[in-house]
Amino acid sequence: MSWQRDYHLGDEAMTEVAITQLQRRGAEVTLIAGDPALSRDFYHVDTVPQFGFRTLPNRKKMEARFAEIVAALNDDTAIPDYAVETLRSVETADAVLIAGGGNLNSSWAHHIFERLTLKRIAEARGIPLYITSQTVGPELNDLDRKLMREMAGYARVFGAREATTTALMREVAGSEASVVHTLDDAVLLEPSALSPETLADLALPERYLVASFTFHSWSTALSQQDYYRRIAAILDDIVAQGDVNVLLLPHMGSLDPNTPRTPKNDVTGHEHIERYSQSGRVRSVPMMSARDLLAVTQGAQFTVSTRYHPVVFGAAVGVPAVGIVTSYYSAIRMRGALSNVGMEQFAIPFEAWQPLFGSRLMEAIGARLDTFRAHSVAAGAQMREYQARWWDGIVSDIAGSGAPLLEDHPPAEILTWADERTTELLALARVAQEGTNLQRLEARADKAAREEQLQQLRGEFRAELAEIRHRLRPPGAALRDRIRTKLQRRR
Repeated sequence: MSWQRDYHLGDEAMTEVAITQLQRRGAEVTLIAGDPALSRDFYHVDTVPQFGFRTLPNRKKMEARFAEIVAALNDDTAIPDYAVETLRSVETADAVLIAGGGNLNSSWAHHIFERLTLKRIAEARGIPLYITSQTVGPELNDLDRKLMREMAGYARVFGAREATTTALMREVAGSEASVVHTLDDAVLLEPSALSPETLADLALPERYLVASFTFHSWSTALSQQDYYRRIAAILDDIVAQGDVNVLLLPHMGSLDPNTPRTPKNDVTGHEHIERYSQSGRVRSVPMMSARDLLAVTQGAQFTVSTRYHPVVFGAAVGVPAVGIVTSYYSAIRMRGALSNVGMEQFAIPFEAWQPLFGSRLMEAIGARLDTFRAHSVAAGAQMREYQARWWDGIVSDIAGSGAPLLEDHPPAEILTWADERTTELLALARVAQEGTNLQRLEARADKAAREEQLQQLRGEFRAELAEIRHRLRPPGAALRDRIRTKLQRRR
């Protein structure tokens, strides 16, 4: 919804929470959105457009746009048309808040530039900046480390939603920044009351789990269809072991059923998984809003996903969550979120699910589900209480009646499902998976560096070639060019 009419459920959940928390404390909100008209109708708030870094093809063009906007801060006549509405809106605000979205890394530099532009505008106009619910890294080159240091250094407070980001940002930003280990804001999302019509359409089974999977397979080294087959086999094993039905809940797609479907869509991926399933008890469900999905999750036995936000939603409603980790980036987020609730052992490497840990974990859940559920309920209540205090601190600081919360979220009681030997094997499997994914990241970074070097060499070659051609021009060529130019002007 916020970009090319797609609804990215996790991002929208954090957006909805930020709007709700601010409004409940008396603040008026203007939302910077990828699709301002659509977001205005959905959230019923004023909206302005993003600065458009996402549309740019490379970092050089992002840097040029950033420089253009920053230069305009000292010259009103130089403000580019695409930035006028948003810049004016920021200038009249009492505060700027950068809400959740954990893509602040060098793979998606446009997110960093979009947020850094807001920081520069806020700083130039003396407006306080607050940052909440972030994941940073793990891929963060030297240039982007400097940009993140600048952003955190100006912010009144920087909320990191897991321990890894907290440690990274404290290293990057140093003691001058107020980096706090908080939680993902979506833990405060409230489930909707599903209408009788919606319940009838969903036809919820008596016993079910909810599952969500990314539509892409790039970090698994499998082909797209093999990835779907592997997930279908995992779900069929869970069905057989737990005697439960599976509802596949998409996290990315259009809320409008009439919008043409694309391959980059969770619903499309889930339909492939349903077709490959042999149990007949795996069902794909249409795209729904975050609050509706949370209401469905509330009635589940547990959740299983390669997506990140289902593990946050599990904590929000006291439902045990299992994460299937497909990359180093997803490991940082998923294990971090589960660690916040004391259940880090429930994050399992994708490659090791079936041969090593899947059946053991499902057996443990079947035997101890009440214990896991009670733990999730208690930890979730404590998490929501903390994150509400985090928002109290932000708004009271904006109003001048208090200060931001600077204490970290307290460590949760640790809950394990595995014996000592299995725990050791799980740790080894995680190290192996992260090593493989780090190699892929390094290879991609090397490729990007080589391409940048090649572009530079091409530019130098073109300049040298132009100089050579200039030197090789025949005698009298410069004079003939001047005469030709004068004749053309007379005409």
